[in-house]
Amino acid sequence: MRIESFVGLRFLRSPRQTRSVSIVTWISAAGVMLGVTALIVTISVMNGFRDNLFLAVTGTMAHARVLPEAGDLQADALAGLRERLAAVQQVRATAPYLSRQGFLRAGGEYRAIVLRGIDPAAEAGVTGLQRFVRLGGGEGAPPPDPEHALDGLAYPPPEGQRTGILLGRPLAEALHLELGEDVDVISTAQRITPIGPVPLIKRFRLIGVFETGLGGVDEVTAYAHLAIAQKLYRMEGAVSGLSLRVDDPQDIDAAALRAALPGYRVQTWAEENRNIFQVMKLEKLGVFLILTLIILVAFFNIIASLVMQVLEKRKAIAVLKSLGASNSLVRRVFFMQGVWIGVVGTLGGLGLGLLTCWALVTFNLVPLPEGVFPLARRLPVRIVPLDLAVITGSSFLICLLVTLYPATAAARTRPVENLRNE
Repeated sequence: MRIESFVGLRFLRSPRQTRSVSIVTWISAAGVMLGVTALIVTISVMNGFRDNLFLAVTGTMAHARVLPEAGDLQADALAGLRERLAAVQQVRATAPYLSRQGFLRAGGEYRAIVLRGIDPAAEAGVTGLQRFVRLGGGEGAPPPDPEHALDGLAYPPPEGQRTGILLGRPLAEALHLELGEDVDVISTAQRITPIGPVPLIKRFRLIGVFETGLGGVDEVTAYAHLAIAQKLYRMEGAVSGLSLRVDDPQDIDAAALRAALPGYRVQTWAEENRNIFQVMKLEKLGVFLILTLIILVAFFNIIASLVMQVLEKRKAIAVLKSLGASNSLVRRVFFMQGVWIGVVGTLGGLGLGLLTCWALVTFNLVPLPEGVFPLARRLPVRIVPLDLAVITGSSFLICLLVTLYPATAAARTRPVENLRNE
């Protein structure tokens, strides 16, 4: 062990005239440890929230959507467009969809909805909607077979059964609907009768509910088979657009897609939900800065502790200097004390933070409200190595910086003045 480390540890552990100096020192180390712990746990939980939000967004929305510049995508253009997309390297699957506004009617109550017509087989290969569907077994119960959760939307339906429909759980609850009950969809399209134009109405059977936790989605969205939605809105084989699944949804080459599809609009999931994820990014940065300010309180305690120690150890410093210790050596002695405090506080905080994250993942310490994160039954936590490196590195670096002043003050101690009366 180097001389500065040895003397610095002796100064930290040796009996002192004023025990309050020692107490403040270890309180400072504990403050650093708790601050690092709070940062690690908070940032990891926010990472978990972001991952769950990403799964919810990409589970109900495609990675990208291709839409015509105006109007709808007609049947004759649909096949050619899918062939062109099959040649694009990053595209892995496509699914047509129809999106129209309408109304639901059940038991004399009405609700405005957005009806999405989908091809269940194709949709299952593009989005993860089936993971959010609840077919029964009580609130929050997973579907008995997620791979076939959309089979109830088949058209034409089995003999003697009505066409199936999926509703968001809040929407079904607002209409007091139970699984297996009937509900009417009122289309904005009309048919001409002897008494005038009448809206088209189709009766469906509620075969399941879904819950994504996304505000503004579960409350207004309904899913039905594409073919029946086209009939209900008199679309005659036309669709609103194509949903796409790509290799990496977090690294979509939107420019390449637009270049391959002149005359069409391409919207990615990130563009459609830019505000949500930007807010989460800013929240993460804000939490990091706020908790860092809290840790700074512990760093100021380190300064106060080391300054008091310098005052207490003036005679010991004078003896060291009289024995030939240089200003640089004395500075390193007190600098190493700050290093030891930083090491203990930072590594202790790292260990306690990881232990807390493990406990949150393993045990249901923070119960989640029903439906907030349908894919998670416990507080979501994701530990990112880069975040750990930034947190621990910043903590240790600040510990080193706040040690500079007391270490420099100790190096300026004059041995003659301190030993004059001894």
